[in-house]
Amino acid sequence: MIRNLLFFMWIISFSSMALAITNIESERLNNTEQGTTGNVSLSLDGRIGNSDKLALGSALKLIRAYKRDEWIAIVSRDYAEVDSEVNTDETLVHLRYLTKHTRNWGHEIFVQYQEDKFSSLARRSLVGAGLRYTLSSNLPKEEQTHANHFGFGLFHEEEEYVPGVIPNDEQSIRLNVYWAFKNKISDIALYTSTLYFQPKMDRLSDEKGLWQNSLTLSVTSTISLSLTWDVEHDTHTPDGANDTETSYNSVLIYNF
Repeated sequence: MIRNLLFFMWIISFSSMALAITNIESERLNNTEQGTTGNVSLSLDGRIGNSDKLALGSALKLIRAYKRDEWIAIVSRDYAEVDSEVNTDETLVHLRYLTKHTRNWGHEIFVQYQEDKFSSLARRSLVGAGLRYTLSSNLPKEEQTHANHFGFGLFHEEEEYVPGVIPNDEQSIRLNVYWAFKNKISDIALYTSTLYFQPKMDRLSDEKGLWQNSLTLSVTSTISLSLTWDVEHDTHTPDGANDTETSYNSVLIYNF
């Protein structure tokens, strides 16, 4: 049964690099049972007066887990305009399939497409595959308080830039290494941490990385608060921005 059907986001002090790494692991760290889980998020922000503003955001996240297979689908869309001038137009689509060969080992394949009409890096698409290892506990699931997942693979990346920013679009092969950790601190507190490292195979100094930490607190039986701290790293930003950026997010979640 789909849970978290309505996911209302309240973002405080947020900044991010354009078309950064998408943290898929944060979505499936809590997915430990067979069946379907997911959420739909909707946001609306507006202002009418000296300056008119309209901002719309939506996202659909679904995970379908079987005994040995797992499907993940994430689709998001963000749009905003100020005084009838569009200043945000972003799209993300991510599809992933995992096959488990043993309790610990499996392989996965994935495709992803990102588009941002107001970023120097206008489009990014990739297709990849890799191995996934789960460090399993011998305790029964109801007694497990933490989990570790590791991944190693490759993906083909295509990046299309806005004319005049970088002379040529780029195609490359990147290494994809990740670690995902979950720790149930108490009955009302859950901590997750995810680390990605994605250097180019032909130029290892060209690196992309993400370290995301999240603390989720249950306020009531239906309401929870998620506090997130992100560190994003990219040594080849197209607009000359800093290699490393930090962002802080607060998200209020309504579950039913």
